[in-house]
Amino acid sequence: MPYLIDGYNLLFSYLGTRPSRKLSRALERARRRLLELVRTGHEGELSDVTVVFDAAHAPAGAPADLDYHGLRVTFAVHDERADDLIKAMIRRESAPAQLTVVTDDRQIQRAALRRHCTVRGCASYLEALERPAPDRRNQAPARTTRPHAPSAEETQHWLGEFADLDRDPAMKELADPFASHANDLPME
Repeated sequence: MPYLIDGYNLLFSYLGTRPSRKLSRALERARRRLLELVRTGHEGELSDVTVVFDAAHAPAGAPADLDYHGLRVTFAVHDERADDLIKAMIRRESAPAQLTVVTDDRQIQRAALRRHCTVRGCASYLEALERPAPDRRNQAPARTTRPHAPSAEETQHWLGEFADLDRDPAMKELADPFASHANDLPME
């Protein structure tokens, strides 16, 4: 399932506060820490995750789109706000019912819900990311077993066990549920 994440909205929720714009190095470290958390939380399905940030706080010289270890990161450029870019991405989504939008921004949530996207708040999304995932690498793959055909002896044994069921009145009713109520049916 594809994810579209409001980057700074999630980052500020993760940090519990908005970092000062003057502390651009701290903001860059926080952004990388968040991207690493998202990347590890979506291990194996990174191509379906897009994180959108405002370009106003982008690292110097950052392109509009970049790959962060398989995770797609997009910066809103050309005086466009990340909120507007996210709403445009939601409108362009060809299968919106399969898209999960992560944000606490009410306008983005409404835009996502209008297109029948799944909406997750930042706190619940972060909780899910921080929960330890089961280690699938050490688990043996589930084995699918085909039912075996009974041998001739097994078949004869079970036919013998159930041979007298045709004389059991309860079984006769199960075989023909209308037999005991035949007199209750209206005549034409």
